[in-house]
Amino acid sequence: MNSLRTSRPTRAAAASGLLLFLAVLACGCGESRLPTAPVTGKVLYNGEPLQFGLVMTRPDVGPLARGTIQPDGSFSLSSYESDDGAVLGTHRVRVTCFENQRPGAVPPPADTEATLGRSWIPPRYANFHSSGLTLDVQPHNEPLVLELGD
Repeated sequence: MNSLRTSRPTRAAAASGLLLFLAVLACGCGESRLPTAPVTGKVLYNGEPLQFGLVMTRPDVGPLARGTIQPDGSFSLSSYESDDGAVLGTHRVRVTCFENQRPGAVPPPADTEATLGRSWIPPRYANFHSSGLTLDVQPHNEPLVLELGD
């Protein structure tokens, strides 16, 4: 009875080929990054700095950018790594400011359904389409001011 056996050299060659393929694939991932530019700014709500929350932008092409709002209302966007900015081009913007985003907020118990708590700003700002906020990221950007109101 004939049986199909794979010899050790063939297995080693297959493993080497797979490792080479994965290495080439991993090297190519870094090159697929789109160019970014630093984006910083401040969020105001009814003329006062918003003290916590999150700014998120969505470009037409590329990764989302996000920045945590600091107590003075300032933020810095990150896409691929910390403070690298946002990809060049037009972005839709959303801003959230929920009770559980407050620094030091105690998260709900693990056995309950997680909730963000009450929003400190009108809910329309939490949606890319209804916020009415856009951003045009250029290679060099002045700090921006996002003005929110009731």
